[in-house]
Amino acid sequence: MNTATGIQLIESYLRTRQMRYFRGHHDDEYFFLVSAYHGRLHVHLQPCGPDNATVRISVTAERYYPAEQRARVAHLVEQWNNADPQVTAAVFESSDPRLVGVTAERRYRSGRAEFGPFVDQAVQSAIDLFGRLRVLAASPSDDTHLLDAG
Repeated sequence: MNTATGIQLIESYLRTRQMRYFRGHHDDEYFFLVSAYHGRLHVHLQPCGPDNATVRISVTAERYYPAEQRARVAHLVEQWNNADPQVTAAVFESSDPRLVGVTAERRYRSGRAEFGPFVDQAVQSAIDLFGRLRVLAASPSDDTHLLDAG
């Protein structure tokens, strides 16, 4: 798969799913928003690797988690990754030292599966992950633990 083929796969997917999408900072990066019961998720699709033979699917939440909950968030992410999920999660630092974020990622290589169902499964898996993170971060006495990213 070359860059044009990766871009065609992505654009075809977005058109077929009738997604409203946006172009990213790079010419070959696309992203769209998914509304889930726990907030919106940002889904990025971008060809990458040698000769752009892979499409990177990454999902982040529109919210960050307080840095003091980093250990709890990292523990859930580690458990998630050990359970062999459809996406692999990682905790990352925010530009605000009081916050941490989580990203979920999966890579598509042509010939493994159909692109559309592959992306759909990755997004569904990320919805589950971020739902679990929201429950973890929520406190019965204070639901201000999640802070808007923007």
